[in-house]
Amino acid sequence: MGAPLLFLLAGCASAPAASTSGDRESGGVRTGRTAETCTVSPGSADDADRDGTDDGCEHALAAAFAPLLVLDDTECGWDASVPPGRVGGEYLYAVQGSERGRVRIAYLPAYYRDCGWRLPVCRLTPWLCRPHAGDSELIVVEVAPAGGDRWRAERVFLSAHCHGRSAGWCRWYSGSELDGFGWVDGAARGAPVVWVASGKHGGYPSPAACGAGHWGYDGCGRNRVSRRYPVLSRRQNVGSRAVPFPYAGGKECIGREAVGWGSALPAPGAVECFWDPAAAFRGWQSGAGGGATAYGRQLRDLGF
Repeated sequence: MGAPLLFLLAGCASAPAASTSGDRESGGVRTGRTAETCTVSPGSADDADRDGTDDGCEHALAAAFAPLLVLDDTECGWDASVPPGRVGGEYLYAVQGSERGRVRIAYLPAYYRDCGWRLPVCRLTPWLCRPHAGDSELIVVEVAPAGGDRWRAERVFLSAHCHGRSAGWCRWYSGSELDGFGWVDGAARGAPVVWVASGKHGGYPSPAACGAGHWGYDGCGRNRVSRRYPVLSRRQNVGSRAVPFPYAGGKECIGREAVGWGSALPAPGAVECFWDPAAAFRGWQSGAGGGATAYGRQLRDLGF
């Protein structure tokens, strides 16, 4: 990883304090981009992934609404090789515009490992508790224009073991349900605070919800560290189904070194295919068996 990226990443270490006060139906996050400036004409040079949304707008919105993650820095997947430390992953994003001016931003941590559960009940159901390579949990924030160059979060999707025994926690939150979240910018209703289950990485709106997740298997009792989801480079944008990873020549599969975090945890030369709905995600662990649900399947189901 180059020195400039290291400097920027270190600047994200001190996350802003979350607030739950204020009228979240007013205001909005200022981005310098309006709904009109986000939409481009077909074939525009500002739309390398040909999805109809200006690439600069995609990056600005992804940075503005990047969630604040509350994490367990003692879990097996903690990555201290990339300062200031975080749960190991590549931290990518995808953006999809809609006809109504709304925009969906998918945050794809692309975790290197799932640590499994270590609970007494696992003695009875060990096949449900085993760790595996890669973890494809994700967060989606759907935003809408709030006047001028302001945007506001309208819905938040949190994955918690989707396509498995999710216990109903893998879903969209909207309306009054958003009052259960913490928000980085309080009344503006911008970046949500997401509690990430220790070792298993399911996303929850509160520590209480995390403790109840997956029939009580999940937990956030050791979560003491906060990190803002890093959105520092357009190279984190996975593009679209039509043009995946446009900065890498439209390749569907990509090596973890392409983003440039420089982590010591992934296997050299390993690749992942983010838009293939049949390609299990293995966290860049070369030769690893098993794996997690394909990101391509989840993105497809969420309208990307």
